[in-house]
Amino acid sequence: MRITAIKTEKVLPCSTALTAFLDRSLQKFPERSVLAISAKVISLIEGRVAPLTEKKEALLQHEADYFLPKKFRKSGATGTITHHAFIGASGIDESNAAGHFVLLPQDVQKTAHTLYRYLQKRFGIQECGVIITDSHSTPFRRGASGIALSYRGFQGLRDYRGTPDIFGRKLVMEQANIVDGLAAAAVLAMGEGNEQTPLVLIEDVSHITYQANAPTKKELGEFFVSLEDDIFAPLFNLKRLKKGGKKLEKKLC
Repeated sequence: MRITAIKTEKVLPCSTALTAFLDRSLQKFPERSVLAISAKVISLIEGRVAPLTEKKEALLQHEADYFLPKKFRKSGATGTITHHAFIGASGIDESNAAGHFVLLPQDVQKTAHTLYRYLQKRFGIQECGVIITDSHSTPFRRGASGIALSYRGFQGLRDYRGTPDIFGRKLVMEQANIVDGLAAAAVLAMGEGNEQTPLVLIEDVSHITYQANAPTKKELGEFFVSLEDDIFAPLFNLKRLKKGGKKLEKKLC
């Protein structure tokens, strides 16, 4: 597998269109490759930002599906669940944001589909993949790593269930998360500081199945586990989690 981070221009809120940004930034895209793109650059282009005069606590509560009230927090960390993931502060960020709070994109699955069609048309290819990435924290680990908010063009899970292990025993539970594995590698290449590389080209990916209609609604339902079915849900102590309100529409353009 080859992973190439792509240096781009600085992006200000509402300063360009997403496809125009990619026209200037992406010079090649081989067949059967995957494009990983940071959610932040999509949000900036979409104008999903709020001024720093807004109260961040109010923003994160409106953007979250669940959040941990202040009295249960430690070290100022803000635990929230949004976009089917445990992401701090609802993904709201101030870094590399030109003096704004940057919220997560409005509809990541729709954007992934748009990017998938764009890559096919512009580069004349049939099989490709798109991942929209963000950073999150892992329980019992320090530091941020990458996670996928959405994907398009390939199957997100590799299912080993029913296949034999090296001793012939049939596997029962094993499924490999292809999407988040690629997202973690891509975000590592992107960096978390001033690298200015929100795009990553991933080539020669093994164990990936490209599929024109992937992910289907059924696959998304299997990939994103509900809170009720998640094996880690008891660790979150759901009595301390309060449901967020109606999401605010924060859009400049």
